[in-house]
Amino acid sequence: MAESPAGVNWRNVRLYYGIALSGAIVVALAIWAVSSTLGEVGAAIGLGMTALLYMPMPLVAGLVVERVARRPMLIGAEGRALRAGFWRTYGRNALVAAVMTLVVLGFGLLVAWLAGGLGLPGVGRLVASEAEFAENLARINPAVVAAAVPPVAVLVVVTAVQGILAGLTINGLFAFGEEYGWRGVLADELRPLGRFRATLLTGVLWGFWHAPIILLGHNYGPEWGWGIFVMVTWTVPLSFILTWSRDRTGSVLAPAMLHGAYNGVIGVFMLLIIGGSRLINLPVGLLMALTLTLIAVVVW
Repeated sequence: MAESPAGVNWRNVRLYYGIALSGAIVVALAIWAVSSTLGEVGAAIGLGMTALLYMPMPLVAGLVVERVARRPMLIGAEGRALRAGFWRTYGRNALVAAVMTLVVLGFGLLVAWLAGGLGLPGVGRLVASEAEFAENLARINPAVVAAAVPPVAVLVVVTAVQGILAGLTINGLFAFGEEYGWRGVLADELRPLGRFRATLLTGVLWGFWHAPIILLGHNYGPEWGWGIFVMVTWTVPLSFILTWSRDRTGSVLAPAMLHGAYNGVIGVFMLLIIGGSRLINLPVGLLMALTLTLIAVVVW
């Protein structure tokens, strides 16, 4: 990792966030224009624009800051590590990402089960039978034929494995853009604040960076107003977990893979949880914030 300077260069921090956020706003406006004009086709194009244009904005911001600061680029160090021992470097990062993803998935299901059992408002509950699971799956995807639904355990395992494999490959590649900026360049810029405060501030900034796309209905639909703040409640503890993974491996690849795998497996919660408010239950509500906070406390 880069050595910490005597103090935070707030000019670099402002430059980074200005580029990342303004770029996100421009892309979000473009997504809105395409979706509004082309309907369902535009919505599909918008998803592609999110992956190809929105997510890489932190990478762009990070590269600009590194160039302005005239310091060696982090991407060069990552490349040298891979060339020196590709499978050793890749395997170490992939193992940390896969194990932590399973921890998040398992602990999240435990929290959902406990919260549902207590009957807390807005949390929903886990499916109680194969029939309920089939109904929930049909609600999520009306094209599903109930007779063709595999057993719940099989589908959950397959979804989790696919999500983790995606995180270690294609999802991780897309997430690398975000992690290079947030857990890489920005984290190094803020390091003089101390590990805890730097990670806390990174998590807050990262959460609010999602505001433009949340305004379009991402994750929270029409409840975007509260959704922006709810997302920050879980990007902060997730930032601690992602920072831990970088510190553990010394590489941005680990948080990129973990981020990608996390995105790949959280659909399991949608398959298994019935009812509740998206602002409260998993995968994007306050229960996710609680789950990630408890994990972050343990790993830190």
